[in-house]
Amino acid sequence: MSEPLIFDSNAHYGPGMGLYPEERWRLTELLEDLDLAGIAGALVHHTQAIEYDAMLGNRRLIEEIGPYRDRLFPCWVARPNLCGDFPEADEFMAEARQADVRAVRLEPVLHDIPLLEAVWRELREALRRENMLILISGPGCGNDFDRIHDVLTLFRGCRVLLTDVSWSRWRQVSALMLAHPELHLEFSTFQGNRALEVMSARFGIDRCLFGTGLPRKAPGAARGWTDWSLVEEDAIRDFAGGNLRRLLRGAGPAAVPRTGSWHDALTAAARAGQPLPCPVWDNHCHMLHEGGSDGGKCFVMPQGGPDGMAELMDRIGIDRAAIMSWAGPLSGDPDTGNRIVARAVERFPRHFAGVLTLRPEVQSEAEMQEAIAYYHGKLRWPGLKPFPRQTMDFDDPGFEMWFRYADRNRLTMVFDPATPGPPGTPVVEHLATTYPNLILSLDHCGKSWPYARWAVDMCRRFPTVYAQLNYTLVTNGIIEYIVGEIGSKRVLFGTDAPMRDPRPQAAWLAFTRLTEAEKRDIFGGNFQRILRRAFSNSTAS
Repeated sequence: MSEPLIFDSNAHYGPGMGLYPEERWRLTELLEDLDLAGIAGALVHHTQAIEYDAMLGNRRLIEEIGPYRDRLFPCWVARPNLCGDFPEADEFMAEARQADVRAVRLEPVLHDIPLLEAVWRELREALRRENMLILISGPGCGNDFDRIHDVLTLFRGCRVLLTDVSWSRWRQVSALMLAHPELHLEFSTFQGNRALEVMSARFGIDRCLFGTGLPRKAPGAARGWTDWSLVEEDAIRDFAGGNLRRLLRGAGPAAVPRTGSWHDALTAAARAGQPLPCPVWDNHCHMLHEGGSDGGKCFVMPQGGPDGMAELMDRIGIDRAAIMSWAGPLSGDPDTGNRIVARAVERFPRHFAGVLTLRPEVQSEAEMQEAIAYYHGKLRWPGLKPFPRQTMDFDDPGFEMWFRYADRNRLTMVFDPATPGPPGTPVVEHLATTYPNLILSLDHCGKSWPYARWAVDMCRRFPTVYAQLNYTLVTNGIIEYIVGEIGSKRVLFGTDAPMRDPRPQAAWLAFTRLTEAEKRDIFGGNFQRILRRAFSNSTAS
């Protein structure tokens, strides 16, 4: 399909609390990031309208985005006037109308405002008369879904967009969409497997909106929903920008931006909706049983079995994925989980490579030895996935026999520390020095700046530690930082599918300020090299 015009419903800029030195928050950087990902325009609010005086921030927004009103469209922060610190509703609306503001953001928790009819009535009626789009966020409501329901009940009859809610609260979000027909959903954090396809089929594509979460989220990640969608072309155009333009009463950017200096064969393929034209090997996937969609607890993974995963892999261009079960590491049943993986590898040998899960807390040494002999020795699975989040850590003696085998046979471990960050350093030191031939794929290195700095340190100190990127936060600029510190040869691509959808993870890497050669290393070259060394110079004994 031809590239849709993308209009971002969830962006902001400006200094604020909790920023790290590496973060991008300036207006110029926001515009650069939109260009990087080929995003035509954005609905944007100013951070200082939340962190400081709301109207001061709102007016500052209008002044600062003035030269860019063909691409940036203002969203003001609004609240009732309880203490004489905010305009009365009619005065606020008159000023918003003069500035051509067509959307407002409410922050009831951060601004400490009770959700009472008498408190919000006047502002609500003014917003309703103006047909204003209202944005609320999960964090802005304390991630309390009862409170979000209360906001929606107060603003019944108004058009509301819910932003920044996690895929891990899928059932809560679906309940809100069911109860409030005027509610719309933004997808920058709602990265559940096939979330766009499922939610649009259930509630209509007209209630689904593209958003990036800029500047904290990388701009390209959200493109995964548009570039490799499974919904119809007209529906994707509505999702990408048409729905937001309609909600803003016709306001929006006019044209798809031209490609910039970081455009390459990979971004060209993505923007054309084509599979990536390079080897793509996914270092970190799970697997549900055939036909499975329920991962237990809060985890919803529609079509999370092998058939559904293979379909999305082909859509993106992922050639092969190292798959571990979900049942083994996350629900405590390694035998069932390993059989699920074996069945998937048998049915899709081109797509999947097996990753074994063992749990010494529920398996005897004899049972573990039998599993090692069969899955590693006979089936030649190259990967390990322990998950010691329950009663033991990776340096527990119960793992020694398995890890010694893996070290002799030059296997690779998907390594999610039980104690993430610097507290986990002694365990990394133990593994890297005790088992010097075992590759450690350190998971989720893209989730935060402190974690990324620690991961970089571990990679520098230990040549068998690699930084794997995947995480829902898709932190803006963090891939470029990691590659700048340790080089592209020590970084691995992973998706964590089907817990989260693989498409935003792939688009995150595709739309970065890296060279095409660096992206190719990360997408597949490095993991291919790791897998080729598995079982080399060994008898698999």
